Amino acid sequence: MQIFHSWDEANASEIRGGAITVGNFDGVHMGHEQVLAETRGHALCAGGPTIVVTFEPHPRAVLYPEEAPRRLCHLQEKLHYLEAEGVDAVLLLEFTKELATWPAEKFSRTLFETFGFNHIHVGYDFAFGHDREGHVDDLRTLGDEVGFTVSEAAAFEMLGAVVSSSRIRSAVEAADFELAKNLLGRDYSIAGTVLHGDKRGRQMNFPTANIDVADLAHPPVGIYAVLANTCDREWKGAAYLGYRPTFNGRTLLLETHLLDDSPDLYDQCLNVKFVKRIREDRKFTGHADLATQIARDCDDARGILS
Repeated sequence: MQIFHSWDEANASEIRGGAITVGNFDGVHMGHEQVLAETRGHALCAGGPTIVVTFEPHPRAVLYPEEAPRRLCHLQEKLHYLEAEGVDAVLLLEFTKELATWPAEKFSRTLFETFGFNHIHVGYDFAFGHDREGHVDDLRTLGDEVGFTVSEAAAFEMLGAVVSSSRIRSAVEAADFELAKNLLGRDYSIAGTVLHGDKRGRQMNFPTANIDVADLAHPPVGIYAVLANTCDREWKGAAYLGYRPTFNGRTLLLETHLLDDSPDLYDQCLNVKFVKRIREDRKFTGHADLATQIARDCDDARGILS
């Protein structure tokens, strides 16, 4: 999959024709998969590539930072999921306040001049341009003028409601991992690079692989039974998500203890799948009490994961 980081990069490429879709695609969930599959079908009919245009950061993080939603996955994960859906090329546009001022017609014309696509397929609630002024009928007007066709996906419903990133965030924040899994089409997980920490867990004979989750949607703080994996191996584990009140911590971390193993995972990408919540977070009086509770948590995790 080719990735372009600007209009100029995309213009300089040979990616032309086919079908295109535009969206944020946070989480690349079941509703997104429907849009991507239909776009791919249009691209095959046109004999050209499947193209996705998406944005970084999330537009609301630029326009309304105090209201910006937490992400369901990091950018690299999103790109990985898009590639797995058969996307041939992604235009990853930096979302800025200047881009937000573009009128809908300027954006759609620039899009067509860049890729010369045969077809554009958009989600049921698609809007674009300054103040979201542009809609599917505006695309059809331009398409009639310059020579592309337009289609709109139906809302994708599952378990009684439309599948959306906000609905999945709500499920995650309620620790409803079964619902999140159904809506995502895969296990809910948090992935990230394993960080060097203060090694307090190792001092208590419970070493952990730590991931920063500050900008991600996440379940309530507490202890969880998890399955953790790198690209070539999987472990059962017990994970702590929280601020470490026993040590007066202030940074939200995901600390995963791999049961019955202690590999060196520093600077590797670790994917942590949440299975079930074991207990709430709480402050302990000292290392000994905490170590005793961690041992119980690990036993509980073993029971759940067996």
